[in-house]
Amino acid sequence: MTGTVPDIAHRFTAAFNAGDVDGLLGCFTPDALYTDLFYGRFTGRAGLRRLFERMYAEGEQHEWIMIRVAATPECAIGEWRFSFTVSSAVPRSSGRRLSFRGASVFETRGGLCCAYREYFDRGAALLALGVSPATMARIAAARPSVQVSGPDLAAHR
Repeated sequence: MTGTVPDIAHRFTAAFNAGDVDGLLGCFTPDALYTDLFYGRFTGRAGLRRLFERMYAEGEQHEWIMIRVAATPECAIGEWRFSFTVSSAVPRSSGRRLSFRGASVFETRGGLCCAYREYFDRGAALLALGVSPATMARIAAARPSVQVSGPDLAAHR
């Protein structure tokens, strides 16, 4: 199923909220790149299927609401509120309900998303999940969202 660029964000959230993995995959090109701040980068529909199945295994009662969407023929940007309850698959955080705001960028080709990326306060969300600061540091080192240039910072510690 294809659609216009402005509705890609709404089709995505409708499928996500319904737990419809095939519907989600139908929002993406076969070669899509999906960059998730919790889980990392995934490519192609097989990679996206693994990501979405993991999200549904680790979370319940998902509610992803697009507040505002702005679009051009090649891109849609959606501001959203996302809520979910952590499942028993994540014992440390099981039962916690998180709700936070962010934005997603849907780069499109032929009415489908070919590249997805999101922006939200990952540190606050990880703390709310009960992730320790040391683990947060490892996550940030493995998947940095900030690029640093300049003098070697290790020399200043």
